[in-house]
Amino acid sequence: MRLSRRKVMLGATASFFASLLPALAKSRTETLSYGPDKLDLTRTTAPRGLLIYVHGGAWRFGSRKNVDHKPDWAASMGLDFVSIDYPLLPKVTIDQQIGAVREAIDWCFANVAPPETTIVMGHSAGAHLAAMATLTGWVPQPAGVILNDSGALDLITLARAHNNRLPRAVEKAFPDKDDWGPMSPAYRMSAPLPPIFATYSRTRGHANAVGNFASMARAEGADVTLFDGSAYRHGPINKNLGSGKAPDLDAAMTGFVKKVL
Repeated sequence: MRLSRRKVMLGATASFFASLLPALAKSRTETLSYGPDKLDLTRTTAPRGLLIYVHGGAWRFGSRKNVDHKPDWAASMGLDFVSIDYPLLPKVTIDQQIGAVREAIDWCFANVAPPETTIVMGHSAGAHLAAMATLTGWVPQPAGVILNDSGALDLITLARAHNNRLPRAVEKAFPDKDDWGPMSPAYRMSAPLPPIFATYSRTRGHANAVGNFASMARAEGADVTLFDGSAYRHGPINKNLGSGKAPDLDAAMTGFVKKVL
């Protein structure tokens, strides 16, 4: 079958623009400064809200670039997506990290989306920082908070599951037992609280720590969704979100987002 020159040209043009799609997708992401550090803002078409992500890494490691499928997952719900960096231990204290995360949140409120259409999400150490920067008396509050698998939501209960010691990486961040209560969001929450989605993996002690955190948040009047993620390990419960490999988790988190926005 012979193709006309016009069809060949149209086909070549279509192929050219198809080759540009990955670059165009990447170009939607801007790197900006919020003060203490950088954030990446990924825009979607006609956004109805914003999802802010705080990465994990034992308070010492990690990067805003480690977002896996989350930008596309956010876009599928009509949300812009922000992933933040924050200063890391040992260059700063955890209190300074909390302050930096809150500064990023307030920057987003002022420059991207208002609090009532913003959800703050964190994984591991990032979930701890997100909880401390949203649930402990800060205003304004976001529309919802997603806390993905952090035993540090309740350091005291986590330690009980480890013979009254914290796991090594957590202990390096919180070496002083006197800090375990004050640095646990479970014991610092201040009503009124926004809706909370909390989940835990099979990691030792996380079900107890996150479960007790959820109970204490409910006692403060919070609407808490507690998801049993014991089918997943600590890394995959974050990495697989939005990939289709964790359909029950995807459905539960997506349902929470749609409920609060």
